[in-house]
Amino acid sequence: MNPVIILIILGVIAWLVNCLFGLMQIKDFNKNYIELRRIGKVAIGRKKGYIRAGTVVLILIDEEGTVISSRKMQGVSVFARVKEFKGLEGMSLSNITKEKLKGFNKLMRIAILDATKIYNTFKGGEDEKSHDEKEIDKQLVV
Repeated sequence: MNPVIILIILGVIAWLVNCLFGLMQIKDFNKNYIELRRIGKVAIGRKKGYIRAGTVVLILIDEEGTVISSRKMQGVSVFARVKEFKGLEGMSLSNITKEKLKGFNKLMRIAILDATKIYNTFKGGEDEKSHDEKEIDKQLVV
């Protein structure tokens, strides 16, 4: 058999396997989102990682906006799965700032601040952007 045809077949197989794992990852994310959504409101933040690792956070909040539980999906490949993480419980999502997130890595901080920004916008937050929101905007452009 021609080596070019073999390479094309291998490429198609690799693409199909990647699609399969991508679907499994989406299914895992949706399962976790639905599980949290049945309990209460969920704020979602993300930090895209085009070549580097990307991060998505799911933050479960009560009616007052206090964090009950949080989960993350962080990684470079389709093998990343949603996992629970600690450190935000009891905090008001509206009042989370960069300074309060010192224990998290940079990607997690950006994703959490993105969730905070989206939550504040959704609930009709302040008209004037805070210093932290302007910082988030700068980081999201990168």
